[in-house]
Amino acid sequence: PSRMHASLRQSSALSIAEPLLQGVHVLIRGPHDCELLGAEGIAVQVAITLVCAFSMIAVWLLEPVRRPLFVWAFDMSKQVFAAGYGKMWNIAQSIIFAQFLRGHEEFQDQCVWYLMSITIDCLFLTFLCWGLTSLTRPILLNQFQIDIGDYESYEDSGDESEMKHILRSSTVGEKVYNYLEQLGIWIGIITVCRLVISVFLFFTQHQVYRSFASVFPMLGLETSTQKLIFSVLVWPFFADTFQIVVQDSFLKKNRAVDVS
Repeated sequence: PSRMHASLRQSSALSIAEPLLQGVHVLIRGPHDCELLGAEGIAVQVAITLVCAFSMIAVWLLEPVRRPLFVWAFDMSKQVFAAGYGKMWNIAQSIIFAQFLRGHEEFQDQCVWYLMSITIDCLFLTFLCWGLTSLTRPILLNQFQIDIGDYESYEDSGDESEMKHILRSSTVGEKVYNYLEQLGIWIGIITVCRLVISVFLFFTQHQVYRSFASVFPMLGLETSTQKLIFSVLVWPFFADTFQIVVQDSFLKKNRAVDVS
């Protein structure tokens, strides 16, 4: 009897664990033939990361008036953090949306979700972030003396009749603190904008999914590898470069604003 009870307990545990293991397998591998977290998917992610790094360096080298190296590094590292944050967000969103619609086989291709996410990111999220940054920039400058893209420190001029601040020599620690302060603000802006877009995608996912799914047959892309390379490397090559250039234009110091 004790062996029978042990056998029953074991089979009961297996029956509970089996759907959990299947769910984990779906989240890791994806419910369709296109795998964002497979070996090919990771390799393509590394390739597009190198492309983005090259684009960031090119932006600096082609500037008419080149920023100091540390300023460029601070400005671009904001985009590096944002890109890493965005990649994780898009991959998680792609897998979760595909898993959420696991009962609908036609909505389970992770490459479609990723193509949708990266396109909306680069064409819509970029301009949402631009709008919110433009809105908050004067508030941050006037209320908190935070000028986006400026990592120097200032002190009050002493003239109460004029709201002016005088540039003073900044230590490395002060510059890093000012940078981290701006990085936190930038991540907050991105999070707000991404939540808006994710909610929009959630409620319009069927219509938007069908539109983006039609891109692959239009281009004659049938295999999972072809779809993966196009959605994660070829299209982001253009879209990410566009995003980097546009974001750099509003993340660096606004030369029209002179705090001093």
